[in-house]
Amino acid sequence: MGENNITVALKSVLKGVSQVLLIDNAWSGLLILIGLSLASWDVGLTAFVASCLGTATAYYIGANRDKIKHGLYGFSSVLTGIACLLFLDGDSKYVAALIGAVIAVFFTIAFNRLAGHFGLPSLTFPFIAVTWCIILASYAMTHVHLSDAVAVTPIEKLTSGQQDIDFFGALIKDFGEVFLQDSYICSLFILAAIVISGWRNTVMAGAGVVISIAVVYICGLNLHSLEMGLYSYNTILTMIALGSAFYTKVRGGYVYVVIGGILTVLLTPVVKIALEPLGLPALTMPFVAVTWLFLVIAESMKKGEY
Repeated sequence: MGENNITVALKSVLKGVSQVLLIDNAWSGLLILIGLSLASWDVGLTAFVASCLGTATAYYIGANRDKIKHGLYGFSSVLTGIACLLFLDGDSKYVAALIGAVIAVFFTIAFNRLAGHFGLPSLTFPFIAVTWCIILASYAMTHVHLSDAVAVTPIEKLTSGQQDIDFFGALIKDFGEVFLQDSYICSLFILAAIVISGWRNTVMAGAGVVISIAVVYICGLNLHSLEMGLYSYNTILTMIALGSAFYTKVRGGYVYVVIGGILTVLLTPVVKIALEPLGLPALTMPFVAVTWLFLVIAESMKKGEY
């Protein structure tokens, strides 16, 4: 017996949340929403409403029904809505979050088409583009303004910091930062969401954390940023993308995955420092850039072109 429309719609909305982690699992989406709500009720509510808006908008404009069912038009809306709450101040930030969630769908369609010409997924780039546009537009607005979360920081403060850290925080907070949340409880629920999605995602996410910690210590990067999870969340996404969601079976395939994870850690401060004078956060740009790079490399090697 087939599922009714309400069940299908709810699963699509929940998968819109889980697809932030490249996971196609409604139960994972539910766990993530619970974690977000426990960390901050308005973030949890905004994530759910944003996924609903993204899914409904995609359905209304006639987007691919199969992609809608798998939540592929919801995850950028979810991240955009959460980002607006974090990076904006003022009563109108909730309106901006909802509008951003809708606009993210159109950006997703556009970038799916553009990236598709190169055989690449758009990943979270629609979320990045919309959020950057909203942040820049806020400079000209009076009803919303930037919060301290995107205050410009001198480069010397980005590259120095405390040398004693909470190692448990460095291990756990990484997962919450994927959703821009600095919360232990949220991170634990997100970790649980990854675990129930399958062993490969779990291994890749765990490897992402280990690689991040190792590279930060070896290279002497900012340990406070490591403790906050700011070096790891992009690496977690890269490892899941390259090692699970888009894994390409080529000779030495997992070598590409590990190198991709290492490069993501190294690229994170580069992107952050480059964007800081503009008052723009790095968001998931390191993950997107490295994943695109290695998907192109893996596909070229698979075809024997180089």
